[in-house]
Amino acid sequence: MPIQRRYCARLLIDWLNERYGSSFELSDGDGNTFIATDGAHRAGVWLAPLWDENEGWTQHLESTAARLPHDGAYALWIPPKAGVPIDEPEASEFARLVQTAAAALTPGQRTEVNFPVVVKLAKTNDEGGYASVIGGLSRWWTRITEKVNGTFHVDSAALHRLTANADARERLWDDIGSLSHSIELGQSTEIEVDEAWKLQKLADDTSGFTLIGAPPAADASEGIAVRRTVRKRLQEANAALDALDVELRAVGLIGSYEYGELETAGATVKAVDPALFTKLEVVAVLADGEVRPTFLPRALPWAT
Repeated sequence: MPIQRRYCARLLIDWLNERYGSSFELSDGDGNTFIATDGAHRAGVWLAPLWDENEGWTQHLESTAARLPHDGAYALWIPPKAGVPIDEPEASEFARLVQTAAAALTPGQRTEVNFPVVVKLAKTNDEGGYASVIGGLSRWWTRITEKVNGTFHVDSAALHRLTANADARERLWDDIGSLSHSIELGQSTEIEVDEAWKLQKLADDTSGFTLIGAPPAADASEGIAVRRTVRKRLQEANAALDALDVELRAVGLIGSYEYGELETAGATVKAVDPALFTKLEVVAVLADGEVRPTFLPRALPWAT
C-alpha cells in the first residue's frame, strides 16, 4: 500500500520537523523506504506494520479507500479487531460518514468518525452496584459500576474504540447509569453508542485516502507476536537503510492500538538485541494517528 506508507512517512517527518525545528520534505520513496531532505541533509525513513499483512485485507482496504474523498491526503485509523463493511447498504453508509467527517478538515487537523453500535445491558441482581463489562467498554468498568443501580452485565463486544473525548465519555456513563434505574431484574435493554475512529488530513502534496489497521483476526498487540515482529522489522529496516547515502535513519513501526498512549511496542523495541537499533537515530511507533517515540537523538546528527 504505497499511499499508506507515504502518509505514515509524512506523519513521522512532520513530527520530527516540529520537534527539532527542521524543514524536511519527502522527496521520493520505494516500497517501505523514503528519502527526506531539507536541501542540505538527507534522511532515510523506513515504515512497516507490526502485523503480518494479508493480501485480501489489503485489497479490501484499497477498494474501500477508492470510494472516499480525494481532495487531500487522508488517513483513517482502524481500531484493533474492527472490520470495514463490504456489503450494502453498510459499505455506502460507512463511506458517507467518513466523507462527512473529512469534509470539515484542513491539512494538519484530526477528528473522529462516529459509527453507531449497540451496547446491551442486562440486570442480574437487584442488590449491590456492580457492572461486569466485556468488549470495548471493559477498561472503564469501574466508572460504569459507579453509575449503575444493581448488578449488571454490559456487553459492548460490538464496540472497538470509544471516543477519546473525556466529556463525551462522562455523558455516556451518566446515560448508562440513568438507564440502569429503569431495568427490572432479569430484563435487558440496548443503548446506541458511537464507535469513534481517528481521521486525519495530512499536509502532503499528494491526494488520496488510506485506511490503516490490522486484519480483524490479527492479534496485533499480543506480546509474543509483537516481539517477534519487532525483531523482524528492525532487521529489515537496517538492511534497507544501510544501503542509503543518508545522515539520519528513522524507523516508523505502525501499531494497532485503540489510542496512541496504549501502545506497548516501544517497550518491546528496547528489550530486543541492542545491535538491531544502534545504527538507527530514530525509532518510533505510529498508532492511532500519533507518533510515539522510542529512541530519539538529543539533536539532529549534524547539529551536535
